Amino acid sequence: MNDDARYSTNKVAISEIAVINAGGDKPNVCQKTPSNKCPVPVYSNGTDNEGLYGYTSMAKVTEPSVTVSARGTIGFTCLRHQPYYPIVRLISATPKEGITVEYLYLWLRNKMITGVGTTQQQLTVPMFKKYEIDVPSARNLTKFTEIVRPLFNAIAANKTENTELVELRNALLPKLMSGEIDVSKIDLTQLNSHLA
Repeated sequence: MNDDARYSTNKVAISEIAVINAGGDKPNVCQKTPSNKCPVPVYSNGTDNEGLYGYTSMAKVTEPSVTVSARGTIGFTCLRHQPYYPIVRLISATPKEGITVEYLYLWLRNKMITGVGTTQQQLTVPMFKKYEIDVPSARNLTKFTEIVRPLFNAIAANKTENTELVELRNALLPKLMSGEIDVSKIDLTQLNSHLA
């Protein structure tokens, strides 16, 4: 098999391989931190903290998807494995059968996505639906996914661990500062022996 056949792709409109939607208004129930009542992240077009705006009680998008900023920083792309609620015209692309969310994310992340407008750029759903994507053969897509999915799983595990460590730090630091927890008698040489 020659290289051209091995690496050939089929170019199609993104609307053929993904369900495309845009976020609307902020939900009525929305808070800054997650809780049992509001565990679902709300995402906007922002770039800080991957566009995290707050938390709500119900998701609008429940399948793994890719979000693309349609206002402000046009084209800012994030991979969303967990259910979420998009707002402020944030575009969500949920892959249909035959494409993986990882492939869609990496392809969009490396695509120059532009909007229109002079004062504030915007990207509309009809404009986005026309973008063409190179779709590899099923065999090549399977090989690709076998390589990248473990990497994305490791990234997600690291993010979860970082969040848990921040929560632990935030719980312990005030107690350490106030003297409620005394660490003066801890033998740090034992704890740090692996560093020697």
